[in-house]
Amino acid sequence: MITIRNIEVKKENNYLVTIGLKPVIGAELKLLLYDRDINEYLKVSTYLIDYFVDYKPAIKDGETIGYHSWILKFVISGDHFNLFEAKPNGDDYMEGVDFAISVVVAQEEECSIRDVTAIFPLFSQMLAVSKGVLEGEMIDAVRYPSPDQMTGWWLTTELYDGNIESIQVIHYHHLAFKRPDIVKYMALPFGFRFQSGGANEVWFDENVLSS
Repeated sequence: MITIRNIEVKKENNYLVTIGLKPVIGAELKLLLYDRDINEYLKVSTYLIDYFVDYKPAIKDGETIGYHSWILKFVISGDHFNLFEAKPNGDDYMEGVDFAISVVVAQEEECSIRDVTAIFPLFSQMLAVSKGVLEGEMIDAVRYPSPDQMTGWWLTTELYDGNIESIQVIHYHHLAFKRPDIVKYMALPFGFRFQSGGANEVWFDENVLSS
């Protein structure tokens, strides 16, 4: 058993279970464990407990919350909220947080390789895409400094003809569900570019920050 912000977290059968969270959000939290390192599950618990203790939100059955670049859902079960996560293709939710962890780990690794701090895109944020991006074409991507509602990412393919009016602005989650092959790059900070396909080149372009 460990304590996070005065909330106890213990392993109980195949779950991490909180003790002391009910007065804060109305129920305890249960997180299903599979075969990842226990510390990765504890990171999720810590992330959520920090949010609950700091903001004391009113959580309802079926409510969702972002975990960095993925989405989780609270499902009431007795006197607990069980944690579910969006399936990789976005067609439903499944119990657990393993895919969410894998997304965050992959994004952190890409940033660590380049010695930069991850700036995670949120499901509620927007990005700009050209024709062919959601259909699986090779991508040229660049991340510009942008307002909070935008991730800053602009993604184009060879089908883009230069007509800015043909660019679509979509929610990040539409891209995440359609293009899992590039999600690992999405936390690279402003100024980064990448090309998908072939060698999957990634580089920093300082001119992007001044454009």
